[in-house]
Amino acid sequence: MHPAIHRARVSVNYPKMNLYCKYMELAPSIQYGLLCISALVIWMLVASLTLPFLCVFKIFQWFQERIISYYKLGMVLESNDVPFLHENEHNRNYICGLFVVNGVIDVKELRKLMMSRVVENSAEPSYARMRKLVKMYYWRYVWQDEPEFDITRHVFNYEGDPPRSEDQLQELLSQRFSLSMSDDMSPWEVMVAPLDLPGKDQTAICMRIHHAIGDAFSLIGLFSNLMVKKPEFLGVKKPVVTACDKRKQRLSGEKCTSWTSAIDLGLVKEIKTKTGTTINDVLSTCLAGSLRRYLTSEGLQENPTDIQIAVTVNSRPSRVLSRDKIPLENHSTGLLYSLPVSMADTLERLIETKRRMDNLKASSHWRIFGFVYSHVVGRLPEFIGRFSSFSLKRHCSVIFSNVPGPLSPFEINGQEVATALAWPPLVSDTGISVAVLSYAGTLRMSVLSDKAVIANPNNLTHEFELELKKMYECVKNSSACVDATTTRKYF
Repeated sequence: MHPAIHRARVSVNYPKMNLYCKYMELAPSIQYGLLCISALVIWMLVASLTLPFLCVFKIFQWFQERIISYYKLGMVLESNDVPFLHENEHNRNYICGLFVVNGVIDVKELRKLMMSRVVENSAEPSYARMRKLVKMYYWRYVWQDEPEFDITRHVFNYEGDPPRSEDQLQELLSQRFSLSMSDDMSPWEVMVAPLDLPGKDQTAICMRIHHAIGDAFSLIGLFSNLMVKKPEFLGVKKPVVTACDKRKQRLSGEKCTSWTSAIDLGLVKEIKTKTGTTINDVLSTCLAGSLRRYLTSEGLQENPTDIQIAVTVNSRPSRVLSRDKIPLENHSTGLLYSLPVSMADTLERLIETKRRMDNLKASSHWRIFGFVYSHVVGRLPEFIGRFSSFSLKRHCSVIFSNVPGPLSPFEINGQEVATALAWPPLVSDTGISVAVLSYAGTLRMSVLSDKAVIANPNNLTHEFELELKKMYECVKNSSACVDATTTRKYF
């Protein structure tokens, strides 16, 4: 029997984690209940004292909206979109994507496709955001029509020399991701770059869309409108966003990108089936292992400690998820989570990851966080809301997102997509973002980092591949995995 399995059966091992997580797992239920009741009573007292001020503030907001409407300045943003505009000069909240397409893409045809299926698509009213920019009037964020909308500003050819290797493509994306978009246009762009690779005739399509327009799930629905062959998507999963609890460095604003080679999704499914875990558990464990490998190999930490992360979950109701078209919007929430980076044993780390993730799924903390982030922060005065938003994100140093993509290959403008990659934005003073996107039976892990934090993210992607291979071999050679994970007490 593997040592990790034996330890899971006899006792629950609590590695180093933040005090909040320790308390949540070790405090007696009665004590926890009494403290919750006490907190509720205190909250009611505070609420009763602040209620008059809130009423005055709501009346003030009502007058703001009436003035904006009277002068036809635009439409006030929803409260769940506002927090994504709390950004700094180094990190703008752009969701980035890359499609490598077999063949040549005519940028004029792609513009027509974007106009007919997205920008001018009246069947989905929320797509009107693609023609709007964000302005501030009377201390409120407002959607305003882009003056003289020109699709050529949003969909354009790369004018430089075609990249001749994957390294040159990474360098091109790094330079593009470091730039901010013009304030006088709707915050999205599509850059078409022909590739000059040996023996291949391919084109790279680089997309950037501001998070205020929509979250990753709604953007997947938007991109599906560009596809000629509608693919079948993997069942709706809750993306994971993580935050590394390490000392922050001053950011440079210069971005670096990297990604792994294509990884067989069947390997991940085999691991999760044999261990009784989920794909999220396996990928989160691989991230923990790759971070541990990176920290030790770079000499940053000899004995890495657990990393506090923030997990975001998709909070859309089932009636919205069942629709053919998902509206462009932001519907996500989150909670704190401790990634077991301190655990050296691979299977032990996987077991502990599943146990912690299951505890979080059973809790209601994500509902509370979602209410505060989407309905409170976005309604506060700008300077208070910005301060609150940055306070919630201040411990975030690494972002990790697991996004389920199409199960089968799809086409854009008649050309088959060979590779699909995505990057979540670097929020607040975050220095690293990591994403895993599955596509057509494979997955790739991609990294976006600030050069001041990680100048060569290839090292981290390499460690991720090694960690996944190690986990697969470990699980494949261990006959005790299934027996261990059927003991629900520890998960």
